[in-house]
Amino acid sequence: MEQFLPLILSAVGGTVLGPIVSKVLGGSGSSGLLGGILGGIGGHFGADAAGLQGLLGSGIMGHVQSLLEGGVGGGVLGTVLGTVMKSRG
Repeated sequence: MEQFLPLILSAVGGTVLGPIVSKVLGGSGSSGLLGGILGGIGGHFGADAAGLQGLLGSGIMGHVQSLLEGGVGGGVLGTVLGTVMKSRG
């Protein structure tokens, strides 16, 4: 279970921040939620591939970093997906 915790925290960070950033920038909130989840997970894997996984340290700060990675990835993808879905509908 411990190996899945950073991934879950990244998805939670993207779920929280994705719809908020999407709504602030004019997108739709519901598709921002889906984009937030996918972007949060993608942000986690992207930061891991770039070698940024242990940047803030270990323990609680590692969990904070997972939330922030998910928030950034979820905010970006949530905004893009929210804007695309709003312009389609």
